[in-house]
Amino acid sequence: MKNASNSAHAPLTTRHVVTEFSMALRDLRVLFSYLLVLYLLLSFAMYYFGGPIDSGSGSPSSFWETFYFCAMRAITFGYRNIVPTTTIGRIASTSLGVLGILIACTVAAAAVRGVNEAVQNGGKRRQVCCPGELIVRPGSNSHCRRPRRKSSSPF
Repeated sequence: MKNASNSAHAPLTTRHVVTEFSMALRDLRVLFSYLLVLYLLLSFAMYYFGGPIDSGSGSPSSFWETFYFCAMRAITFGYRNIVPTTTIGRIASTSLGVLGILIACTVAAAAVRGVNEAVQNGGKRRQVCCPGELIVRPGSNSHCRRPRRKSSSPF
């Protein structure tokens, strides 16, 4: 195994790692959009069907307290004394916890991918292409190219 001083890779800089990490997050934006929509749906289900109450006073919690409870549940913390009282609320609460773990693991995977891409590129920054263009890895003759359109003519 080679020593770090004998490595063929250029030294990593924070800027390149952060750039690759942000590009990895950008590639996952559709997944994050779905997770955000799922979080909002579970939060509304918790408020309207979960029966969240403040166990200290026994009164129903407000919308914002419930929303805050759902956010804390998604990052796997508890929130004071608010508890769901229905089966739907308990299912939503458990689903929020699993959703939070999924989001954290996805961000961690994007960070690992960002570091890996920065190491593979040897500190070189990938060229960001315009929308609709394909990214070709460094080392090839062209950086970006438009995908070929299929001809509508039969000839």
